[in-house]
Amino acid sequence: MLRLLLLCSTTSLSALRLSQAPSRPSSLSAAVSRRELAQHTLAAGALAFLRPGTASADEESFNAMGGALAPYVDGAKGYKLYKPTAWNQFDADPGVYDVKFQDLIEPFEIVQVSSSPVASATSISALGEPADLGAKLAASRSAKLLSSSKREADGFLVYTVELEGEQYHEYQTLSINKGKLYRLSTVTSNKRWPKRKELYKNIALSFVPKGF
Repeated sequence: MLRLLLLCSTTSLSALRLSQAPSRPSSLSAAVSRRELAQHTLAAGALAFLRPGTASADEESFNAMGGALAPYVDGAKGYKLYKPTAWNQFDADPGVYDVKFQDLIEPFEIVQVSSSPVASATSISALGEPADLGAKLAASRSAKLLSSSKREADGFLVYTVELEGEQYHEYQTLSINKGKLYRLSTVTSNKRWPKRKELYKNIALSFVPKGF
């Protein structure tokens, strides 16, 4: 029903090389080199902040939110994440999800992971940039794409897109590993989104397509 959802700069490296003066440089040369390094580093940081698909959310660190989230590992399926503590857990509805967690009071609030085989792609980048993939997902569900980002987790590229439908709000997190496309979806109603946004953001940040 509800199918399924944060960089290394060559400019900084170039700046570092430019700043390497010959042995025993004059104080003037050293000052110029330091100024160049600072300018290049500042430019690189600005570019990283403005580059599409690398929103500042990528730089945020996971937070277990005081115990509201607990670790969950599926070694057989090959992924790990933090799940909401005390939510109901439903194991494997083949073709629909691998695992689902559902709030006890608000049944529309769902966190679920699904996986499907991929023929040849070894990275989610094969499906395009986060914004492009997010736009396709939004169009397929008559939703709006609100944000998109990417991050690396244990050497794997992970995309997260934020979608808003007429009645729901969702993060979808996607990655590829060992011939599988993993999709983590965190869903709630538009009305409840402000209360769940931080929880869902941290669940998305915790997801890694590698169980052990």
